[in-house]
Amino acid sequence: MADRSPSGPPCEHLSAEPAGARAAACEECGSDNRLRVCATCGHVGCCDSQEGHARVHFHESGHEVIRQLTADGFGFTWCYAHDRYLEPTA
Repeated sequence: MADRSPSGPPCEHLSAEPAGARAAACEECGSDNRLRVCATCGHVGCCDSQEGHARVHFHESGHEVIRQLTADGFGFTWCYAHDRYLEPTA
């Protein structure tokens, strides 16, 4: 089971300056709900409870870290490689 708290050792996949979102909706299906932003390139994908395009992007690109895109900014930060939440950088 995934660690649901932002604890543990620092994640080497987390960049000091994560990329901003390059779209306002999932780039694959157009969903504007429960979006995730790739911290490496800014790709916007939907969450696993929808079509899972953010996870598909991780598998295709190797970009491990995503951030939750919310109306008021960014929410949680997640590392697919470590399967855990991370402390946000901003």
